[in-house]
Amino acid sequence: MSLGPVSVIYRMGRTIPVSSNTRRRVLRRLRTLFNGQTPAPDLLFRNNQDHRFIPGALPVDLDSNRLQAFDRPETALVVGVGQGLGVAIARKLAASGMCVALASRNAERLDPLVAELRSVTDCTVHAYGCDATNEISVRKMIAIVSKDMGIPHLVIYAVQGSARGRAIEIEVPAFEECWRQNCLGAFIVAREAARKMLPLHCGTIIMIGSPSGLMGRVDHLNLAVGKFGLRALAQVLARELSPEGIHVAHLVIDADIKESGESVESAAEPQAYPEHIADLVLVLHHQQRSAWTSELDVRPWNESFWERC
Repeated sequence: MSLGPVSVIYRMGRTIPVSSNTRRRVLRRLRTLFNGQTPAPDLLFRNNQDHRFIPGALPVDLDSNRLQAFDRPETALVVGVGQGLGVAIARKLAASGMCVALASRNAERLDPLVAELRSVTDCTVHAYGCDATNEISVRKMIAIVSKDMGIPHLVIYAVQGSARGRAIEIEVPAFEECWRQNCLGAFIVAREAARKMLPLHCGTIIMIGSPSGLMGRVDHLNLAVGKFGLRALAQVLARELSPEGIHVAHLVIDADIKESGESVESAAEPQAYPEHIADLVLVLHHQQRSAWTSELDVRPWNESFWERC
């Protein structure tokens, strides 16, 4: 609607349900009080060799804020925790001794995973409701995570949206929704995480990509456009944030990821173990600053190169 030199645009769309973090925090506190417990403080490292916040020797110019970051376990934030890879990454991070924050629109569905992780670690594990494509939702979620567990040392963006179709048949809402999930959400999460990490001059941001971010395939326009944008975002952020001590990496998974009990060797098509990809996520976070990886593509030994989308 045009009003002289000003245009007012109305955008109508369905409301996306997101779990209430306020309600979940209140319920968590009530359970703690009724059980006669007090919130356990983060465990301290026995010595500086146990942490990985900045690999290698500590810089001599650490201020008091940065020194506080070394006094407790690292915090990892996983945005987009789906069956398979997201769950495997969460398990790997918890097993490594990190506090783990899991973000999803429906945080309640992550409660069984949270209970599982808490049974194998003494560190803090919580699930948070968040719409990664909503700036306000992301900002509030990261603020709460930072208050509950401290500023995240590692942030992983693993959201993917895909709706197949030929370009002349795709409707604008479907195109926009995939772009929002694959690219816009990554930008919002990475920007808010980087703003928290910058005062500490360290941290890792990993974006999970796919071959569709390197080449466009027939029937995959929705996925390709968003993933191309994700790759561009990772490259720009790496150039801007690396001098500030923040590691940004783009992990391209050229494979179908195993989600069932079927063994990789007996699968009809090549598949990758999500646990093995989770290992790489931890490797990227632990890399020495003199040899950071900015982009890494992985695939099974029996996979043809760049056959996946």
